[in-house]
Amino acid sequence: MKVLITGANGFLSGHLIKELVDCGYSVRAMMRSGAKAPAITGLNVEVFYGNITNKSDIEKAVSGCDVVIHAAADTSQSHLTIEDYYPANVDATVNIVNSMFTNKCKRLIFVSSANTIGFGTLLKPGNESTPISQLFLKSGYAKSKLIAQNLVLDAIKNKIIDGVIVNPTFMIGPMDYNPHSGRIFKMILNKRIAFYPPGGKNFVDVRIAAKGIVNAITKGKSGECYLISGENISFRDFFHMTRKISKQKTKLIAVPGLLLKIFGVIGSGLRSLGVKTELNYTNANILCINNYYENKKAIDFLELYCTKINNTISDYLNWLGNKMISN
Repeated sequence: MKVLITGANGFLSGHLIKELVDCGYSVRAMMRSGAKAPAITGLNVEVFYGNITNKSDIEKAVSGCDVVIHAAADTSQSHLTIEDYYPANVDATVNIVNSMFTNKCKRLIFVSSANTIGFGTLLKPGNESTPISQLFLKSGYAKSKLIAQNLVLDAIKNKIIDGVIVNPTFMIGPMDYNPHSGRIFKMILNKRIAFYPPGGKNFVDVRIAAKGIVNAITKGKSGECYLISGENISFRDFFHMTRKISKQKTKLIAVPGLLLKIFGVIGSGLRSLGVKTELNYTNANILCINNYYENKKAIDFLELYCTKINNTISDYLNWLGNKMISN
C-alpha cells in the first residue's frame, strides 16, 4: 500500500514516515522545493517536491497512492488575519480532497488540531464531543484548521472520500530539527532566568502520536475524530520538570496572567498597525487557560498508548545533546 504524506519535512511528518516505513508501507514524501528533511535521511522513501497550494502538484503527488496523510499546515502565530492561513490550511485541503476523488484513493488521514475541540480541566478534560471554545474561534490557526476539518467531514458525509480526522495536542520529542514545539525548551535551557505562563496544556510524545496516526489507516472509523493526546501538565510543572531533568539552575518565574494579557493587548495593537508579532490578546489568553484533553477514544480504537512526559523530555534532551556534539 502506497501512502502520500504532505509536509514531509515537518516535525511530526518525520516520525510518521519512519513509522510508515517500519510498518511496511511504501511512502511518497511531499515537501516544497528546497526543503530539508534530515529526519528521513537514509529511509527508503520516494521524495516528491511540490507546493500543496498548487493543484497540479497535488494531482501528481496523489496519483498512484492508496492513502494520503495530510500533515502539512501553516502553524505560524504571527499572521495578521485568518485569511493568511487559508492557502495552506484550507485551500490545500480542498485540493487534496478533489485529487483523492479523481484518483480514487482509499483513505485520507487529515491531521487537524486538538484546538478544534473544546478543552477541559484536570478533573473533566475535553473530549471529541466537546465543542470548540469561543477563545479558539478567535485564533486564526485554530479556526482555519476547523474550517478545513469540517470540509473533510462534509466530503466524507457526502461519500466523496473515505477519511479519518486525528487531532494531536502539543507534540514534543526528538528529531525536532527546525524547532517549533521545541521552542518551549529554548525558553528554559541555558537561561539564567525563564518565565512561564499561568496555564497548562496537554503534551504528547511525537513518536506515540505518530504510531496512533498510522494506526488510523486501518483502525480508524471513517468520519470520526480522534484526540491524539498525552499528559495534562501546567506550564509551571513542565518548566520545573525540564529544569530538573536537564540539571540546570535556571531561575523560574511565574508571569501573572494580568501582565501577560496586557502584553497581549499591546501585541494586538501592533498587529492592527501591520506589525507581525506572535503574541496577541487571544494567544495571551490561551496561555492562561488549562488546555486539557483526554485520549480514551484513541486508546480504545487506535491503540494509542501513553508514557510519562518526563521520559519524553529526557529523550529530547539526549537527542539535543547528541545533535550538538555531532555538529
